[in-house]
Amino acid sequence: MKRLEQYDVYPIPVDDILYDADFNCRGQFTPQSVKDLADSIEQNGLQFPVVVQPYTTKPFRLIAGHRRFKACTTFLKWKEIPATVRADLTEKQAKVLNFTENLERKDLNILEEAKALANCFGRRTPLRQIAGEIKRDTRWVHTRLKLLDLPEDVQLKAAAGLLTTTNINTIWRLSSAEDQRKAAAEIAKIKTRGRRKSIKYLDPKYQDCFKRRKVKSEVRRMVAKMLNAGVEGLGPRALVWAIGEITDEELWQDVLEQLEVQKQLRGVTNAPAD
Repeated sequence: MKRLEQYDVYPIPVDDILYDADFNCRGQFTPQSVKDLADSIEQNGLQFPVVVQPYTTKPFRLIAGHRRFKACTTFLKWKEIPATVRADLTEKQAKVLNFTENLERKDLNILEEAKALANCFGRRTPLRQIAGEIKRDTRWVHTRLKLLDLPEDVQLKAAAGLLTTTNINTIWRLSSAEDQRKAAAEIAKIKTRGRRKSIKYLDPKYQDCFKRRKVKSEVRRMVAKMLNAGVEGLGPRALVWAIGEITDEELWQDVLEQLEVQKQLRGVTNAPAD
């Protein structure tokens, strides 16, 4: 059985580990959340080691498990902490690991996710490349990057859970920051009043923010593309696109992939028998 060295765990002195809150995609934690975790660790033990990598100013830098580290050092006063040492990571890979671990634990709100994406990949990296590296679809990535283009008060409403991803996508399409703020404010007001299922109180100008539907001309253009390409069997996917759940780019990529499958099948069918 082969030993996987990158998963070795060592008891490392906490003084040898650099804790950099700016590196962690979550930033700072509330003291209460750290205290609650410390109580759990004291009762049940540390379920997962932190992850570190060799560094310059200290022997190691913490790259995953910042809240666990704070709980163990601040409240439990540990002198050592179990840590997996990863010497095989680039700076970008370390940031992506930090981000994806927080994603898997569902510890991030949508604004934290958006800022972490920008920190890891910048704004010029292709959506499909980002989506492939973090194992999310391109719409998930694109919505969060759109959020960073919106005014700060709109971003904060999204972070508080007052705006859905559909809201964010449609607010982003509004032409001015003033309209974006007004739409977000009206939606947040309705939701905080407990009227999530009713939009009759919302200015008609912003009602599209609750449900984005493709207009008939858009549907017809995509259907024409599919028919001209000779593609069949994508009806359900097209319906999802028509109600705005996936982007034009995502659906057309599915079309191209289906075409490639059909070409391969035709090649197998036409191949000479042995």
